[in-house]
Amino acid sequence: MTDIETPRPRPLGGGSNMDQFMPVLLFFVLFNTVNIIAAVLGATAWSIKAAIGRRRRGLDIGWWLPGITVYLIARAGVTILVEREIVDFGISSEAVYFGIGFFTKFLVGVVLAVTILAGRPFLAWAIPKAVHLADELIEDPRYRSTMARATWGIVAYEILSAIWDVWLFNNSGFNFFFLARSATNFVVSFIAITIGLMYIDRRLEPLDSYPGLTHVLESSGRLGK
Repeated sequence: MTDIETPRPRPLGGGSNMDQFMPVLLFFVLFNTVNIIAAVLGATAWSIKAAIGRRRRGLDIGWWLPGITVYLIARAGVTILVEREIVDFGISSEAVYFGIGFFTKFLVGVVLAVTILAGRPFLAWAIPKAVHLADELIEDPRYRSTMARATWGIVAYEILSAIWDVWLFNNSGFNFFFLARSATNFVVSFIAITIGLMYIDRRLEPLDSYPGLTHVLESSGRLGK
């Protein structure tokens, strides 16, 4: 096979720092200088662009891209309908926009819990989609139990994060809520991911088929098809 034909490992797709921060920045600036419709459209457009960019960089996300795109468009659409008073839920358009996000976090937590209880923990399926792991490792009971526990960690994070968001929204001004929520979620998610990776690495380290966290992050990727 030629170099062009040979499948190459693709990089882990996580998006650039700009893709993570720009939707937040756009929403905050446009909300305070224009209106919520401009804020929603700007943040949604950048989020969709970031999702498409991750796919182009080689992250094999399958149904995730169209799913998240539909979600973002629907969330923005409902918010605009409420702001234009075409639909009335009896709450502000800001409450609708962020309320959908709060509910989504709760729902994600519940769904992930169901995957564990059903014996198919989410991370056991998702991680091999992003990084290359040996079949021997994926089939090892210790791998599955580790991924089940790590998925429980995500469940706890999603539900507790949603509770914090709701409390903050109901007990602060909008700008303080937005900035505090964004900063807190970023810091806590970074810490949670770091702890989760360290836990997974420590649990899987005794397995001969596990190459180590550094090797996985730096050298592995989903092979191109």
